[in-house]
Amino acid sequence: MKQLYFLLIVLLFAHRGSAQNANLLTARVVDAKGLPIELVNVKVTETNQYAVTDKNGVFKITGILTNSSVNIQFSIIGYQTLKMPLIIKSGENNMGNIALKTLDLSLESIEINAKRNYSGSTNSSLIISRDLIEQTPALSVNDLLNQIPNRKIQPPSLQRVQNLNLRSAYVPTSTGRGDFELNNAFGIAIIMDGNVISNNANMQSFNVGRAGQGQSFVSSGNYGLNGAPSPVVNGIPSTSYSGDYTFGGTDLRQIPADNIESIEVIAGIAPAKYGDLTDGAVIIERQAGKSPTYVRMQLRDNATSYGFSKGFELNPKYGAINVGVNYVNSYEDNRDKLKAYRRVNTNAMWTNSFGNKNQLKNTFSIDYGRNLDGIRFDPDDEKSTKTRFDSWSFSMANRSNYRFETGFLKNVGLSLRYSTGHQVSYKEELVNQPYILYTTATTTGIHEGTYDTGVYTAQSLIDGKPINAGANLDFTGGFRTGDLAHNLSFGTSFSYSANNGLGQTIDPNQPRSGPRVATTSIGATSSERFYDFRLAIAQKDVGFYLEDQFTANLLGKPLNVRAGVRTDIQNGYASLSPRTNINYELNKHVRLGVAYGLSFKSPGLAQRYPGPTFYEIPLLNSYNGKVNESTYLVYVERYEPTSDGLKPSKSESIELSAQIKLDKFNLSVAAFNKKSRNGISTVQNFQTIELPMYTATQNAGAKPTVTQTGLRPYAMNYFTFKNDLSSDNQGFEVILNTPEIKEIKTSFNLSGGLFRTSYGSTSNSFSSKVPNTIPTDPNYAFIGVYEPTNTKAYFSNGRITSSTHIPKLSLVVQFVAEFDILNKTINTASSRIPLGYYDRINQYVPITNFDQSNPSYGHLYITPEEQKENDLPKIISNYHFSIAKEIKKRFKFAFNVYNVFNYQPYYLTTANTYKFPNNAPTFGAELSIKL
Repeated sequence: MKQLYFLLIVLLFAHRGSAQNANLLTARVVDAKGLPIELVNVKVTETNQYAVTDKNGVFKITGILTNSSVNIQFSIIGYQTLKMPLIIKSGENNMGNIALKTLDLSLESIEINAKRNYSGSTNSSLIISRDLIEQTPALSVNDLLNQIPNRKIQPPSLQRVQNLNLRSAYVPTSTGRGDFELNNAFGIAIIMDGNVISNNANMQSFNVGRAGQGQSFVSSGNYGLNGAPSPVVNGIPSTSYSGDYTFGGTDLRQIPADNIESIEVIAGIAPAKYGDLTDGAVIIERQAGKSPTYVRMQLRDNATSYGFSKGFELNPKYGAINVGVNYVNSYEDNRDKLKAYRRVNTNAMWTNSFGNKNQLKNTFSIDYGRNLDGIRFDPDDEKSTKTRFDSWSFSMANRSNYRFETGFLKNVGLSLRYSTGHQVSYKEELVNQPYILYTTATTTGIHEGTYDTGVYTAQSLIDGKPINAGANLDFTGGFRTGDLAHNLSFGTSFSYSANNGLGQTIDPNQPRSGPRVATTSIGATSSERFYDFRLAIAQKDVGFYLEDQFTANLLGKPLNVRAGVRTDIQNGYASLSPRTNINYELNKHVRLGVAYGLSFKSPGLAQRYPGPTFYEIPLLNSYNGKVNESTYLVYVERYEPTSDGLKPSKSESIELSAQIKLDKFNLSVAAFNKKSRNGISTVQNFQTIELPMYTATQNAGAKPTVTQTGLRPYAMNYFTFKNDLSSDNQGFEVILNTPEIKEIKTSFNLSGGLFRTSYGSTSNSFSSKVPNTIPTDPNYAFIGVYEPTNTKAYFSNGRITSSTHIPKLSLVVQFVAEFDILNKTINTASSRIPLGYYDRINQYVPITNFDQSNPSYGHLYITPEEQKENDLPKIISNYHFSIAKEIKKRFKFAFNVYNVFNYQPYYLTTANTYKFPNNAPTFGAELSIKL
């Protein structure tokens, strides 16, 4: 804190001592009829200076440097956002009357497709404007992100966790929870209204020491969806479901799309301001301020949604409040309503300006959301299984910006956010066994276990109460060096994550079906105990950044430079992240760009403190049907993993981009090379332990007499977190927008790309091949050891969108033809041959010359079919349709269909399984009323 106070004092004196001319920027904002518009938000993008128009529609901003190139943005709910470039001259800069157009379908020009924006945060920013959001019936933010190029369009649904992956071609898994998928999603920052929505405090998982990161979630198994079609995750049929999203990104199902003003997707190099990310950022700005009353109703084949929003001015002194509520009720299949998901979201945002010149702008927001997600009881399920994933969340956030009139400092901003919530992952099922054996011991050693009835209800409950807090202090200053006008930004950020939940509330007296200890065992069986999440030490990460933005003259052409550096301290590790985005305007038609950057993502709380893992090895089971005449001896091993050496994951990227405008054709191309290192996953460890052997002699009416007969080795396997993943991603993205063909009022958008990902682990990989009947061969191989995984994956998707806009009819019709062009994975031949193996007691045996006919280890050979390599045999197409019609500028009707022609091709994979790339058709209609 002393350093922060010192910094503020230095800045204050620097500000007071900097004598610069107070250039004035002013304008009058009016509507189509020339009437003034009050409470319009005006922002100077480069200096982060804000202003709000008064009752006469007038605003004033002073202190912008002379001859600096800036972009002025005008926005207010209900009007089309306007962005205008301007070169500031000395003295007064009066822009005159700025006319904003009412946002409706009668406008001659509206944004129907996402576009690149070089004046955004990076060279390859993708902007999804309110124009486009208005035309897209969406159940969540995930539906709006279908605009990302080279991303396969996903049908609107809320029945699966919605994580986002950017610029990667990892082979998708049936659960969507592969280690690489999770790392990519975890490395994407979701930023709403200037504050990060963090998933660092999420600890909803069983102990990863049992089966690894991807298998640690509460899961429904292959029941509960009988009668409904098999759910498809990333094009792969899945028979299980989990609503947990630990170790990955924020579940986008939780964010409704109703009151979003704009979305900026940064898949490339983010500005130095943004930290704790490796794979991009999604920046969401919501509507705040005075607005008409909007009522929205959406009906889909498997969901209904209702939304209400209203912004009203309290009075000129107390600003405006915007309130909204959204409710969604959806099912996996309306014919069989076993799988359901319900969500309610409410929010309120208060915006006001203070001071004689409205120099201080403040926005305070409150959000509450509740999710009910689960699989109901299926009367055909003999285990009477129930699974649910329920949660609620509450957050408060405040964003303040103070605009200086003169001096070095132009703006200071402070963003604060606090969020808390309650997460419940629950599963129960009936158990019907002759008897069960268990122990409640929590210390390492040999313990006497307990016999109990095998007829009971097995329950699993993970109770989490994540707490996240963040603060961002940002300064923007301006100075000159010769003819260059520099817009300097710098600041600091702090994040705090903790979890006050009850944790893994596992009762060893009623062990769940998965980790029950068997009466015979070839090795240790991991089991669980109660783990209090409050034992995890709160996560505290801090970062600092400095960035300069200026426009230089190179060969008579403007060279736009954004260059900065960031440092973060995460889990005790300090990192340095230089980042730069540069673009050069060859002429008014061609702009070229280059960008480079490093970024780091901190490990989450669940990775830092996974909790203890317990292993149980049955040593003696002398049971004659009478508990008082029986004895069960079990060895318990308590393993406490540590994350002291767990580093933040790292990403290094370089990007080339180009924007070409010819005769109203707009082409943007971005090519990239991204190296990801230190990805976090779980690796398997193998140990051998010698334990006593016992025999028991039965005694009538008393416990048996136990005699030790010798020692026997046992195998014991467990998983630990490690920075084990690495990948190299290359590819390019293309977006082409054509001018409107006036005769048919239609324009076209072509987008697509190609991704190549080479990824693998730094540690050897393992494959367990245990037969149903335990072999008598003492040298039989149970676990094969292979070279580190090295997979190459290629993915290419393209689409052609025709957009017909008839302003006189207030009508928009869109048709999308989507094409899966390439989907291929390749594994090296050497990855199929084991380097060695572990036998039944975890003794490692190396293999020098592999012989597939060897009866001890020949079965370890992995066939190409087992590796599930994929090669799309042909181009697969899909088609989507949407229409939007506005009536008297108050009623808007939108209708869309995914897979409008019900085209469901299939092909046979190398594993001799059928794959169906296209989901079944799904349709929806939305009615929006503006009062």
